[in-house]
Amino acid sequence: MRITLKQLAVFKAICDNRQLSKAARQLHLSVPAVSMNLKELESSLEAKLLERTPHGLVLTDAGNLALQQANTILKQTQQLEGLFKDRSRGLGGSLSIGANKTSGNYVLSRKLPRFKTLYPSVNTRLKIGSSADVEAMVERNELDMAFVGQKPRDKGISYRCWRHDRLCIVAAPGHKLAHRAATPADLTAATWILDEEDSATRIESLNLLKSLGVSVQDEIIMNTMGAIKRAVSTGLGLSILPLLAVDAELERGDLKEVETGAVLEQRELYVIYKADQLTPLMARFLSCCGLQDYE
Repeated sequence: MRITLKQLAVFKAICDNRQLSKAARQLHLSVPAVSMNLKELESSLEAKLLERTPHGLVLTDAGNLALQQANTILKQTQQLEGLFKDRSRGLGGSLSIGANKTSGNYVLSRKLPRFKTLYPSVNTRLKIGSSADVEAMVERNELDMAFVGQKPRDKGISYRCWRHDRLCIVAAPGHKLAHRAATPADLTAATWILDEEDSATRIESLNLLKSLGVSVQDEIIMNTMGAIKRAVSTGLGLSILPLLAVDAELERGDLKEVETGAVLEQRELYVIYKADQLTPLMARFLSCCGLQDYE
């Protein structure tokens, strides 16, 4: 006699409920039908899977082994069913996403694992580059969508505000400016660790310092935010980074925000895509990223 999925499902329900009658109610079956499925499974495996005790049904050693395998098989069956159900609703295939450094490294990197858990059959690709570069890839249909720090230049590309962010000046917890308001003279005298020459963050950072009356005298240039954060945390100097890139470090106390008395302007992050190419899969990913009205 062959083992069936129904027998495994009944066996799992009995194990979960420890009583035939409760398993029968859960499965909308009669008690005799549940009992028969269990007997057929035991007969196929040639092993006693459950024993009666004053406290209910208890798994035997063979039953423990069988339950592990049953859970695996039933889970894989559900995944297979879900895969084809998703495909029938246009939620299968692949998704190519672009992002600037802040969006990709510090936000989407947290969203993609959850999306992959919900839709394991979808192949996802994340391309991180400058806002201009990933916008150009959307224009050329090399990316389905992109998360950027500026509105698109091409009028044929749709956009939505996705998140708010702002720049912040950060220092190591032991730095003298981490514990008092900094003056323009303090900031001018500081060593600055800034992003690479052609980055948008660097341009915004220099504009911010200029607005504060600060002239950079001593500068170290690095090409990744991770490297900049590590250097700042050692006390090497100050930096200016997007809040989304340092919020975890600020919360843990690994970095401290330097107060200047100035109100720092908010910056917006946008999602861009071609409206006529918005698929159900893209809409589902946008919903996963917090844009609920795409559902």
